[in-house]
Amino acid sequence: MDGGSKRPARLMMYDLDSTVDGPEVGRYDLFNHGFAVRSASRPYVLVGTDLDRPHKDKWIAAVGADGTLRRLFPHSWVPQEHRFGGPAVEIGQSLVYAGTVHHGHGLQPGGAYVVRRSLNGAVQWQYRTDHPATALDADEDTVYVAYNSGALTALDAGNGSVRWHTELEVGGAPTTALSLAVAPQGHLLVGTVDGRILECSLRR
Repeated sequence: MDGGSKRPARLMMYDLDSTVDGPEVGRYDLFNHGFAVRSASRPYVLVGTDLDRPHKDKWIAAVGADGTLRRLFPHSWVPQEHRFGGPAVEIGQSLVYAGTVHHGHGLQPGGAYVVRRSLNGAVQWQYRTDHPATALDADEDTVYVAYNSGALTALDAGNGSVRWHTELEVGGAPTTALSLAVAPQGHLLVGTVDGRILECSLRR
């Protein structure tokens, strides 16, 4: 309670999940770069190779049943460009993940991205924006991305084009999503920074 208010306290809604195929993989935090992959067939982690320079030379790796790591491809597909990891989802034989580009001068316009890459590292598409993603989930056709600006965007899973875009509001007040989960019957569950769980229709 705050100031005698009788309104219940709300918690930030992280890690919201719905009924999905495959295990929900936990957040691995190596060198402070979490890489939570939803609906994954195996665990993936984002690892660095240099303890003295943890922001450089990061790789996406698969975790074997015995706990060993197998590097799949470098996290950044642009040589000498440093990138910070974000939420991810596995679609078929590919990963869709969000992140930001680090230039040493803060986040620059267009410095946040969502990218789809096959497991050999090939970039299928990328979508650039000014705001970091806070959550991401997908169905067979669409990738849903929430941003720290309060925006929610649906991207075509095949080519990365925008299908629709909206600003999240509750009772006319803006809010920000911290987690997303595609639910049955064409709905998207949205966990917000103020502790709410919203149900949004995917039909636009």
